[in-house]
Amino acid sequence: MKVGIYTNQYKDSDLSVTRALVGLLKSENIDFAVDVSLSKFFDGIKMYHDFSSLDMLITVGGDGTILNVARRCIDHNVPILGVNKGTVGFMNEIELSDLSKIVDIIKRGEYKMDKRALLCVEYGDKVYFVLNEAIVYRSDTKMITVDVKIEEQLVDRYACDGFIVCTPTGSTAYSLSAGGPIISPSANAMCLTAINSHSLHTRPVVISGDEEVTISVVKAYENAMLIVDGEQMTKLEMNKKLRFYKSDKYLEFVRLKDSNFYSKLLSKLNIWGLTES
Repeated sequence: MKVGIYTNQYKDSDLSVTRALVGLLKSENIDFAVDVSLSKFFDGIKMYHDFSSLDMLITVGGDGTILNVARRCIDHNVPILGVNKGTVGFMNEIELSDLSKIVDIIKRGEYKMDKRALLCVEYGDKVYFVLNEAIVYRSDTKMITVDVKIEEQLVDRYACDGFIVCTPTGSTAYSLSAGGPIISPSANAMCLTAINSHSLHTRPVVISGDEEVTISVVKAYENAMLIVDGEQMTKLEMNKKLRFYKSDKYLEFVRLKDSNFYSKLLSKLNIWGLTES
């Protein structure tokens, strides 16, 4: 098995976690390579340029780090094992105190695979893959107005700062902060959540993952924009439809055999937002 290491240098600024990980893998004679972006920090260590050469990717960072590499992992069917150096890290599996468990995972096969559903967002001739969420968002300080339809049936017209369509994985991200529900990652579902809607009756809507959603911007003082997994993709024209539907692709995560989404949820929600002493 060929293992890659990808590090968010902002999160692991002194590379202490990455160096500890490199030392651990070397001591266990595990075949690994480090992302070429770290070449100046690691002499005599194999580097990788292309994800297609990897059987597993270990990320060091937060959930944003995983989002940054997700597209390349999907393209090459590379599962991700996340080491949490972020704030909450819902998608990460290994906490810093449990770094040695990586050996059990790689050498002894003590893991299970966790498949996460993806969405497609189609706009014009472009198709974007979504792990967490796609957001139709204002590009200035004024509200936008959007029409949201499910299977061509109007759900509502929303005057809001933006509108989120998220996967179950993304239900613990921006949608949760905007008042959306937490959805089990195994559910075949997606969630529609308005951001700061100018209406008292607006509530998040959970729908089947097999349904198709369309959103059109019907009013904006300037062009609205499409944001996918935290990255701005394109400006949106008035009354031009965005289509959201389940992808036939997925992203796999490597989990410890005793890993449990609900125990992790309880732990993460209890520490989320606490100020470090």
